[in-house]
Amino acid sequence: MHSSKLQLFQRRREIVKLYDPLKKHLEVMDALGADGMSSDESSFDPHTSQTTYTVVKPSWRHPDIHHWLKVFDDLHHRNHINAFVLDKHGMFTHIRTGSQKVRQAQYAPPGLPVNAYDPNWLQSKTALSLKHELHPKEYPYDFNHSPEVIAYVSSFSSANVSHLITCTDS
Repeated sequence: MHSSKLQLFQRRREIVKLYDPLKKHLEVMDALGADGMSSDESSFDPHTSQTTYTVVKPSWRHPDIHHWLKVFDDLHHRNHINAFVLDKHGMFTHIRTGSQKVRQAQYAPPGLPVNAYDPNWLQSKTALSLKHELHPKEYPYDFNHSPEVIAYVSSFSSANVSHLITCTDS
């Protein structure tokens, strides 16, 4: 497993455990695991001496999951900046830039809610594969954050937070 995906999962999981309104998502976060995280493509700009990290989503994952996970990233970034102001030790968190890039993944975590999977990807699977390998949970999960969480993230996020408002259950 790629260590950056594992680190990303661990950061997001810690945020879920840290904020009371997010604790209800711990079971789904654990089910996603590191294999459910997107990966990064990095590129270095020699003119600015900056590294850019572009998000590459797994093909099996529903696009709404990205928006749901972005809230955890925003909260982690906020906590990291606050900690950095008080204690300048440690590496400053890198910013991940969104993209439409998709990684054709051979493996998807089994047993996730049906709406965690991309519907087109699910349709490409055989009935046997769905039943014996993937076995998605029949009922959709509410991949929405409470208005309280959205308002809090909106209060400090300089990015457009319209993606946080509502995720579909498709």
